[in-house]
Amino acid sequence: MVMLKVQYGPAFFEITKKTRENLQFDSPIVIHDLLEYYYEKYGQDFKKLVWKNEEMQEYHDQLVIIINGKTYRDENFLKTPLKDGDNIYFLYEYFGG
Repeated sequence: MVMLKVQYGPAFFEITKKTRENLQFDSPIVIHDLLEYYYEKYGQDFKKLVWKNEEMQEYHDQLVIIINGKTYRDENFLKTPLKDGDNIYFLYEYFGG
């Protein structure tokens, strides 16, 4: 069993209506599985925050996903295994002023 502690920044809060939650999965998962869970639960709105376009080949420029204090953005990101007790933070970086 895998229990994840998930926090949501403002853009993700607007969709999830939560600032944080605990998620439980019965078997080991990777980031791809977690994102699929969110797509199923929240639909296109969540997908649009993750991907730059509908082809889902490039992450959105402002997307930041932090797992246990480390930011992931490489091409193998979707295969990153998640472990019981992992802390995950979904947020958007905004620049400018």
